[in-house]
Amino acid sequence: MSKLDFDFNDNLLLHIVVSVAIVLIGALLVKLSNRFFIARQLADKDNLRSYRTWTVASRNTIGAVVVLLLLGMWVSELKSVAISLAAFAAALLISGKELVMCFLGAFMRMLTRPFQLGDLVEIGQYAGEVIDMDALTTTLVEVAPTRQFTGFTVQVPNSLLLTVAVRNHSQSGKYTLDTLRFPLPLQCDPDRIERQLLDIAHQACEPFLEAAGHSLRRYGDTRFLDLSQFAPRVMFEAVAVDRMDAIVRFPSPVNGRLAVAQQIIRHFQRVRAVDARAGTECGAETADTAPPPPPQQRERAQEGEGREGRDSAAGPAAGSPVIPAVAAMRHDRRGG
Repeated sequence: MSKLDFDFNDNLLLHIVVSVAIVLIGALLVKLSNRFFIARQLADKDNLRSYRTWTVASRNTIGAVVVLLLLGMWVSELKSVAISLAAFAAALLISGKELVMCFLGAFMRMLTRPFQLGDLVEIGQYAGEVIDMDALTTTLVEVAPTRQFTGFTVQVPNSLLLTVAVRNHSQSGKYTLDTLRFPLPLQCDPDRIERQLLDIAHQACEPFLEAAGHSLRRYGDTRFLDLSQFAPRVMFEAVAVDRMDAIVRFPSPVNGRLAVAQQIIRHFQRVRAVDARAGTECGAETADTAPPPPPQQRERAQEGEGREGRDSAAGPAAGSPVIPAVAAMRHDRRGG
């Protein structure tokens, strides 16, 4: 067999056939494992997260074994092209910087484990639930700012894990702390708004408040954090000259944030609508609660009342219509 430019051995054809067989067997094993775990998921929907983890782990394990087998088979041939590979690696670092950063991001993710499959995370501007991870990308089911799935999937390159912050909403377990912001006019009574929002938040969180407190306290103890203040709280922030925001912090299940948030928003809006119809909404003024007039206006009103009192005490002024009638009556008496 004539030799090519590289120093291949006489078993080149055999190596190619075996390599193709290894790749095909690996692909078949991945497909069978996916079918197996998908069937288990359909039969046991309470452990979806564990089955998803096993699916990704088995796929990555099979891929790693295939790569190692191929490298072990072709290692003798690769020795003859080491110099060419070194030049190729240098060119890859220059032209394929993003590809190398994706591998480095996957390696950092494996070491630090900032999130796992099934976690609700934010990677830069992307937010969603992690459904897949590989050497190049992390796949998310996108979650909108309204805390609900949009139906789209986002493949985030692992290179972003090296440059942006990762926010994990599932790190504390089944429960987390969430916030809502309500814009309000500046003339609102903050004490009244706080009482209304606290009552609404406590009512929404009452079914799981004790379990959420236990979970958050346990997470705080493992991270040396004080999460004992897990009950709903209301804070205010001055945003503009004529506006302030009421910020409600409340515990909620990680997978139930949308339902709890919507319950709080809808209940508070119903309360505000009732207050508006009753004329007691913040910013509305009734006749009983109208503010007093300015000091200058009160002084002018008092001066006018004093002048009217003096005129009535002194009798009718000269030149009034009453004077000619009195004079005519006196003239008639003298003539009579």
